[in-house]
Amino acid sequence: MKPIHQPFSKTIFKVALLAVLLFSFSCSNEAVEDPAEGLSAVNASANKKTNPKERPWKIASAGTYGADFNLPGCGPLLPLKIEGSGKASHVGNLDVVLTWCTGGIGGPDNYIIDGVITAANGDEIWFQSTGPFRAFEIDYIITGGTERFEYAEGEFTLTQTEFDEENGAGELPRGTYANEGVGYIKY
Repeated sequence: MKPIHQPFSKTIFKVALLAVLLFSFSCSNEAVEDPAEGLSAVNASANKKTNPKERPWKIASAGTYGADFNLPGCGPLLPLKIEGSGKASHVGNLDVVLTWCTGGIGGPDNYIIDGVITAANGDEIWFQSTGPFRAFEIDYIITGGTERFEYAEGEFTLTQTEFDEENGAGELPRGTYANEGVGYIKY
């Protein structure tokens, strides 16, 4: 084997040292963090908070309703608890619970205070009506939630497809319902 000449090995060493130095200086903080851009541009969870994606949303549910005087926030109005289950895009199977404060079904002062949709995995979406009510339709806004829906926003309209009263004369309202809705959700 022939020995490597000293001048040639010095040249290789200098080139290698130069490459290491150039590589070290090319990885400066300025390339990673631009002060004008801020950390939110490189942080995925921060982007989720500030720039959620709007997605079309379909929802359908059915269940029961009935007077429940243990519900807070209805004052002198009749508190109805609405419970059901169904399916929604981006959620899958769901359970829903709403508080409906009413001056009487079909009467004045009908408005829904709030509701919670719970996905099968436990994530929640919070929503409330925006009134005024139209025959068989109610508009809602999404006001947040938990886990992946923590900063959720959106709007949807529910159209009533069934509403059966099962109470007799002089009894408190109770019965069954079914509805379908469309809108959008951002999360």
